[in-house]
Amino acid sequence: NVLCDLVARLWSHLGPAIGDTIKTVVEPMFADLLPGPLKGLHFAKVDFGQVPIVFDNIVVHPLKDGTIQFDMDVVWDGACDIDLKAGALEFGVQNIKFFGRMQFVMNPLSDVLPCIGAIQYTFISPPTIDLDFTGIANVADFAAIAKIIQNVLDDIIASLLVLPNRMTFKMDPACDYRKAFVPPIGIARVTAISGQGFKVEKRHLIKDDVPDVYLKLKLGDKVWQTSMQKNNLTPEWNETADFLLSDNNQVLHVGAWDEDKGMLRSDDDLGKTSMTIAEILLEGKTKEVELLDSENRGTGAFVTLYCDVCRLKSDPKAFDTLPPSNHFGGLLTIIVTKAFNLPLSKEEAESFVKVKYGEKEYLTGVVVDVPDCPGWDCLNPVYDVSFLVPITPEHVKEGLPDVIFELQNGSNKPSTLGSLAVSHKSLLAAPENTIKAIRSIGEGGAKLEFHLSLHGIEAVDAAMGPPSNSLVAAESSMASTQGGMGHSLVAPDETPETQAILQAADELVKKVKKVNVTIIGGKGFKITKKKFGMKDIPDVYCTVKYGSSPKVWRTSTVKNNVSPEWKESEKYILSNENEVISLDAWDANRKGDDTHYGSFRVTVAKVLLSSGKIEMELLKKGANTGCFVTLSCFKE
Repeated sequence: NVLCDLVARLWSHLGPAIGDTIKTVVEPMFADLLPGPLKGLHFAKVDFGQVPIVFDNIVVHPLKDGTIQFDMDVVWDGACDIDLKAGALEFGVQNIKFFGRMQFVMNPLSDVLPCIGAIQYTFISPPTIDLDFTGIANVADFAAIAKIIQNVLDDIIASLLVLPNRMTFKMDPACDYRKAFVPPIGIARVTAISGQGFKVEKRHLIKDDVPDVYLKLKLGDKVWQTSMQKNNLTPEWNETADFLLSDNNQVLHVGAWDEDKGMLRSDDDLGKTSMTIAEILLEGKTKEVELLDSENRGTGAFVTLYCDVCRLKSDPKAFDTLPPSNHFGGLLTIIVTKAFNLPLSKEEAESFVKVKYGEKEYLTGVVVDVPDCPGWDCLNPVYDVSFLVPITPEHVKEGLPDVIFELQNGSNKPSTLGSLAVSHKSLLAAPENTIKAIRSIGEGGAKLEFHLSLHGIEAVDAAMGPPSNSLVAAESSMASTQGGMGHSLVAPDETPETQAILQAADELVKKVKKVNVTIIGGKGFKITKKKFGMKDIPDVYCTVKYGSSPKVWRTSTVKNNVSPEWKESEKYILSNENEVISLDAWDANRKGDDTHYGSFRVTVAKVLLSSGKIEMELLKKGANTGCFVTLSCFKE
């Protein structure tokens, strides 16, 4: 596509620019987040090599509420030369594999050039980053160090560039950030219903272990854990939790664990899976999914989840009732845009705003003087930041707190220039529970511009609540005869009203277009020589991802074959023909990690235009491998 062509031609300039930006942003965070001797970690060299980042799977959404949104995959598998140092510790990164789906929102729109007030960008869910470290053979316990660095990088990206966090670039310097702000679409209310297919762990000399199963669910930055169901191969939870939802394509991560008691025993991983909220909603809000092991093979264990999306509403009475445990009572949105007339000199200015709500504190960025930046004014600083604060049952029980703003100066030893409070009573009494204001803060003449809005949550229709276990059983039975891509949502013991609603949802599911993807075969895989003249004939399998879904499909392993044939298929929901099929090929090893042959990405449209069948060469670190995989597609 045009964007990829532009990036490829600009890469000799973009690579160094991205490297300088990463050094500027990440190095100070290393000092704050890394432990002990790693606090001094810094980049001695950053060279992103010759392989450019790829942007594809681009989806432009219909114009809505004066906003343009488009999403795209960001993919990179490139050789690089990055050196990191921390005292005597020195190591490097020789290859980076990166995948994430970005969202771009352009608003407000106008009839005056450039027509777009601001562009906000973020990753819909945390991206995956795989770093290939080098020069570490003599570093003891480096696996632990690498894991710490990886976790810190994940945390840095999540805090800046993963929903609900967004970065903003103003096309029009006069754009009001409050008009560009994109609120969440609602609350994802997720119910862990039940599980099946868990197995007894056979043990020698001691009693066999019947699993004590619990689930961990993660959406955005929130992690929720169900109760533990002791000694149960078919656990039932029927437990619900709320998650803040900014986009239906956000990924819900689910893991099942067997709780083990004892100081020397950790809980056993029973399998994991991921899906977008949209995937659950498109299957009638209830979805049974198989758990996968660390190598993306099915475990035979399944969990059933239900999800509903609750809308936000302006209603002062929404906080009169205590919400259940693990439910939100509402959402407080705090936007701090700018301050005026700071009683400081430009040389002294290092201002920021601290916002307090109950026991929580939130900080804006620090604004300092930048002499060479036209239009920059550190004495009338622009902060343009938002904070989303879920209202918890504790907030409602103890009484909603007031919102406290503190204008502070000084990055090392901050001093308070002034503070102001907005009572929850005044916020509930305001029109639509919203206050947009510029108010004096402190006695030095400074003022603060801010926005506060408080929303309750619309109640979910009881008829559309989580299904009964009999309904889940009926769905599972129907799914087994229909390939799991659409099934009856009506159980005999449901009320007529519920049956009518679920039948309508069932008809909607049947209208969803689907595409059948078949991995046919491969060629060009090579026999390698091992020690003592032994030959390693490849045992090849493929892993496949489709569109924006995080689900990984793994083919069977074809043993001892340089031209494997699979002829294995999977069905997917076809939102549009520009969705991308991403395939990786691997050599299964009995010991150690499997060997990665390479990968490719191709759109459904390209396959369909090739008479529904295409042969693609695998690429590794941006280079051709001589290995090919053939796949086919047809629409249903």
